Amino acid sequence: MSTKNLTIDDVKRVLVEAVAAEAGIAPAELATDRPFTDYGLDSMAALSVGMEIEDVCGLTDPPVDLLWDHPTVDTLAPALVALMNAEPVAAATDGR
Repeated sequence: MSTKNLTIDDVKRVLVEAVAAEAGIAPAELATDRPFTDYGLDSMAALSVGMEIEDVCGLTDPPVDLLWDHPTVDTLAPALVALMNAEPVAAATDGR
């Protein structure tokens, strides 16, 4: 499947699996609206998730602060789809 054919649901599934693996939980236990930090993801875990994103989404050199600007699966997935389609990405507004 081409990265251009990835839907937002495909991207969410990749993110859920990658974050759950790093957090040591089952994907079904991961709430997509909870911040990654709630699952204990630190900068090393974020790097691992970032590498998975690069591989699956076909992105090279995504912004280093992407996971911190979009701290949940629900906010990160649309940002990744925008990057895959070469659209500008704004930081999530989650009240931080």
